[in-house]
Amino acid sequence: MQGCVNYFIRYAGRPAMAENRITEYNKESKTVSWFYNDHKDEKRHNVTDNVIDFINRLIIHIPDYHFLTTRYYGFYANASKKTLDKVHALLGIKKNKDYSRETRKKLKNRLNKFRYRTHLIDSFNREPIQCKCKATMLYTYTYNPLENTKNNRTYRKRCIDEMPKMRLRRRST
Repeated sequence: MQGCVNYFIRYAGRPAMAENRITEYNKESKTVSWFYNDHKDEKRHNVTDNVIDFINRLIIHIPDYHFLTTRYYGFYANASKKTLDKVHALLGIKKNKDYSRETRKKLKNRLNKFRYRTHLIDSFNREPIQCKCKATMLYTYTYNPLENTKNNRTYRKRCIDEMPKMRLRRRST
């Protein structure tokens, strides 16, 4: 029973129905009023249900435990992007944007380089790559002290042991 309850609680974070579709909950009469838009006649239908009936209608949409759902298939699936690119090439259709894996990877790498910089600008209103003389510094290399050491553990231990020595003592006033 507890496992079943935990499974239903998990779907409370991503319910089968949006909360804004519930228009009213009456505690005295134990009814829930909600609406849905019918795709056949494109009209809004208002429904008032008993609380138990409402919950029973919602539970139907929760998939069984370990039930795999397919969100995208065919050309919409991520695995068929290469096939879709070939179809576009054969039909002569020009895509508005290039969504290839190589392009996404280049864009992600470019964004990662600016992440540190933009976070510092947003947080502290300070440009990290600007010198005091207002010139923009150029990144050349990153120094990794553990790169050429044979035993990284000893180096880390030595650094950790030196940390208390490096702390500044507070002045007593």
